[in-house]
Amino acid sequence: MTAWLIRAGREARYASDWFANGYIAIYWQLNDLDIAGAARQEVRDMVDAIYADSSQQARAMITGQVHRFGSVMQTGDDVVTYSPEERLYHIGSVTGGCIIEDTTGDDEHDSRYSRPVIWRTVASRDKLADTSKNSLGTIATLSQIGDDVFADLTAAAGTSDDSPSAPAQAADNETTDDDETRRITANEGIEKIKDRIVALSWEDMESLVAGLLRAMGYRTTLTSKGGDQGRDVIASPDGLGLTSPRIIVEVKHRGNPMGAPAVRSFIGGLHDSDKGLYVSTGGFTKEALYEAERARVPVTLLNLDQFARVFVDNYETTDLETSALLPLTRIYWPA
Repeated sequence: MTAWLIRAGREARYASDWFANGYIAIYWQLNDLDIAGAARQEVRDMVDAIYADSSQQARAMITGQVHRFGSVMQTGDDVVTYSPEERLYHIGSVTGGCIIEDTTGDDEHDSRYSRPVIWRTVASRDKLADTSKNSLGTIATLSQIGDDVFADLTAAAGTSDDSPSAPAQAADNETTDDDETRRITANEGIEKIKDRIVALSWEDMESLVAGLLRAMGYRTTLTSKGGDQGRDVIASPDGLGLTSPRIIVEVKHRGNPMGAPAVRSFIGGLHDSDKGLYVSTGGFTKEALYEAERARVPVTLLNLDQFARVFVDNYETTDLETSALLPLTRIYWPA
């Protein structure tokens, strides 16, 4: 049995639909070629014809991904895909062959190649060994997972598998184009930054949020612990809260999503002239998001993924105290 890692589009945009409707897919347009029955050379010829303007690297990458999805992947194989907002690897089993589906109405794709999947369980990224996290950071859209990494995933999910996956095989020396590599590398960097944020203490997390606001031009005050009434940080242009806008910040540094009652209570403590910022590394329920949308005052909710991206965008202006909590390194890429 083989285990596969498959990416659900850029920033996992298709993941929620995959999980809700039980499938995985790739989205390259190949004139309805039956990739389940096509030889690799036939796939390559079609890719070369349709994507003639793409680089040789990009065409080789597409050919390899399509061939693996259509011909190498088999019913009964394990599949894994990552949801960055949840920080969960979803694990399932392929239950059927590759088919082409009409997706008329999709803004980007007229069709897709898909396979049915039963999603069985999830594994938290926070429970994985660093070596597994690094291995799962591959830039490929579709790649095999080694048996040691898949064993770590199943252990993190609290499941066992008596039929271990096959060792990962090389991807025929194929590479992807620079733009795709740069994008995926940047997203993997965000995941590693999120790993570091999760490991912070709650005190350091509150300080990190305050530091982000200072980097954005505000002066901040950390409230005393105990009886803070949902106010962990107060930010304003003058540092005293006398000049608008005054931002009241609640920080929750835990694994579980915050629900509507917590967000409702936070909103209830805000004055009409305040603006609210609620940071939760465990995310928010749909009901909590709705509470923020209908609040009488402006309220912004930031989950872990959103906070990490805002922090990266403002890192160059962070002070020494903040950068010491979460030091980052700039990576340069050829233009």
